[in-house]
Amino acid sequence: MAVSDEERGGSTVHYLGSPVTPQFVPVVTGRLTDGRPLQRSEAGARGAAVTLTGVRSGGRDRRPAADGISVRIPAGQSVALYDHADSSAVELLDVIGGLRRPRSGQVSVDGVAVHLLRGASLERYRAQRGLLSGRFPLLSSPSVIDNVQAALRMRRPTTAAKNRAAELLMMVGVAHLAARRVDTLSAEQQWRVLVTRALLAAPRLMLAEDPAPGLDSRAARRVLDLLMDAQAQLGFTLLLATSRLATTARCDRVLSLSDGGLIADELTSDDAWTRGRIDRIG
Repeated sequence: MAVSDEERGGSTVHYLGSPVTPQFVPVVTGRLTDGRPLQRSEAGARGAAVTLTGVRSGGRDRRPAADGISVRIPAGQSVALYDHADSSAVELLDVIGGLRRPRSGQVSVDGVAVHLLRGASLERYRAQRGLLSGRFPLLSSPSVIDNVQAALRMRRPTTAAKNRAAELLMMVGVAHLAARRVDTLSAEQQWRVLVTRALLAAPRLMLAEDPAPGLDSRAARRVLDLLMDAQAQLGFTLLLATSRLATTARCDRVLSLSDGGLIADELTSDDAWTRGRIDRIG
């Protein structure tokens, strides 16, 4: 029997660009499929605050910026890390995500000194943040649902975890592919599953890379729409690494990077930023 939106206990979202017939599906901030209301921590009701102080993240083959990067990102903000070569932005994502250590400086996420974490504490931190990147692809042989549930690092996922995974797959438009092997999916469908995997832990901080390099322009726009819709609904802080000016316009703020340093910090709502972007594009 169909369940009405009112009975689901949440609002609805019209999914854009779904490979199946567009429909209204439940937003995951309402109730799980077993009827249990999502708790605040599960719903990702607010994002994480990020503070960087003198962070230098340049690789060994490049001299990092002398002053490093110092910036504060408030909870719930969407921020584009823009670098025309993309390398500085991705390196900074890795430092904030605890995947590599900064060459110097301090990284704080909600007061946690990420640059000092070691061992089990570092693993717990990594498990609590969302990571969306083509550098960490899905496993090709297991099914879609198995790939998603593997992100929870549980031997036997709980019923609540399984229900959440099912709802997220519905939200991103690939619920009908849950039993399919990943290697039978299109590139866009695989990115949608990657989004699901990144959202499963209800992260307060999402570290993402622009999907455009691996997708055609229309598919990349649909996946980006999905990510931005999720950020608007769930309220997590979003850091999005990109080398495309068109992608930066989707975020609240743009941090322009070069050679490991910060060269501009702009709000996209400013008229000056819009005029500058038009000048850069021509």
